[in-house]
Amino acid sequence: MRKFLILLALPAAVFAGTITDEVRPLTPPQEENSGWHFRVAPYLWLTSVSGTVGAGPLSADANLGASDALSKLTFGFMVLTEIGYDRWSLENDVIYARFQTSKETPGPRFGQLNSTLNQFQWTSLLGYRVIQTERFSFDLQGGFRMLSLGLDLELTPGLLNGRSRSFSRTWIDPVIGFRSRAYLTDWLFVIARGDIGGFGANSELTWQAFAGAGAQISRWATFVVGYRAIGYDYDQAGFSYEVTTYGPVAGFELNF
Repeated sequence: MRKFLILLALPAAVFAGTITDEVRPLTPPQEENSGWHFRVAPYLWLTSVSGTVGAGPLSADANLGASDALSKLTFGFMVLTEIGYDRWSLENDVIYARFQTSKETPGPRFGQLNSTLNQFQWTSLLGYRVIQTERFSFDLQGGFRMLSLGLDLELTPGLLNGRSRSFSRTWIDPVIGFRSRAYLTDWLFVIARGDIGGFGANSELTWQAFAGAGAQISRWATFVVGYRAIGYDYDQAGFSYEVTTYGPVAGFELNF
C-alpha cells in the first residue's frame, strides 16, 4: 500500500514551467525597445509523466498518460504574466492544481483510501533582450523555479477506525535560460526556449525545453501552440523526485 501512496503523488509535475513569449506586431527595433509592455497569458498543458518517485526506502515508477492525469484533476489554473521596460522583462508563471483519487482498500479493515494532492509552482525569470531585429529576438533569462507538493491521505473506517496523514515538500531551484522568436511572415512566427538549473542547491538538475509556433490574430492577441518537456532530479531528506513531464501546449495571450 505504501507503494500505491507514492504513486498518488506522481501527477504533481503535470503542470509546470513557462510556455509563451512576448508577442507584438513587427515594428522597427527602436519602437519595440521603448516604453513599458505588459502580457497576460493563460495556457493549457496536456501532459504525460515518466520517471520515479521515492519516499524513504521505497520507490515507484512514474508512468502516467495524459488521460490518467486529467481523470484525477479536480481543479487547476495556469497563467503567465510579464512586465517589461525597454529590453528588460520580468516573467511570473503561477500554476495551481488539485488532484483527488479514491480506491477501495483490500480486506475489511478500512473502507476507502482517499487522497488529495495540491501542487503549486511559481517560476520567475528576469530577462534581457540581447538581440532585436524586425524579424528575430533573443533574450537571456535568470531566476528561480519553486515546486510545492502537499498530499493528504485518508483511510475511511471499516473494522478499524479511520486514519489520516499529511505530507508536504517545497523546494526552490535557481535556473538560467533563453527565449527566442523568429517571424516567418508578418503574422506567423516560431518560438524556442529552454532553461537549466538546480546545480545541487536543491535539485541536482532541473531543465525545460519548448518549441512551438504562433499566429498574431490581432494587434493585442496571439495564439501559440507547441510541445514542451520539463524534468527534475531531486533527492533530499528521504524524498526523491526524478520525473520528466512532456506533452503539447496551447496558450492565448494578450499584450498591452
